Amino acid sequence: MSEIEAIRNLVHHYSDRVCQGDQEGWLDLWTSDGVWEIGRGPVEGLDALQEAIHKSMSLFDSVNQMIFNGTAQTNGDEGNGRWYICEFAKAKSSKAVFYLGHYDDTYKKIEGNWKFSSRQLSWLYQGAPDLSGVFGPPPGYNT
Repeated sequence: MSEIEAIRNLVHHYSDRVCQGDQEGWLDLWTSDGVWEIGRGPVEGLDALQEAIHKSMSLFDSVNQMIFNGTAQTNGDEGNGRWYICEFAKAKSSKAVFYLGHYDDTYKKIEGNWKFSSRQLSWLYQGAPDLSGVFGPPPGYNT
C-alpha cells in the first residue's frame, strides 16, 4: 500500500469511527500530542482529545460524516493534506443539522502507522439540510 493510500485509510477510519460513535477507536488515530480544532478552540493531547470528542458526540443522537475529495503529501515520516467533508447529524434536540467543510491535516508516521498530528476544520456551511443556514464560518467561529 502506498503512503498516500495509507493516509486515505486513516481519513476514512476517522469518519467511520465518528459514524459508529467509536470514541476510543477515534482516539487511537491521533499522536499523543495531537491538536484538533473544529471551531471551539484547539484541544491538544490525548486527554483533551478524549474529553472534546466525548463532549462533541454527546450533543447528537446520530452522526453520518462522509469524506469527499482530498489530497495528501508525504515527506519521510510526516505529511499534510486537505479533505472535504459533509456531515448529517440529528441533535439530541431532534434538530437535523448539515455541515460542509474541509479538514487541513498534518500527519506523523509512528511505528509504521500514519496518525493525525493535527486536524483543523474550516466550515463552508452549517445549518438545516435545506441550505437555509449559514455559509462560511458559523457565528463565533475561532479564526
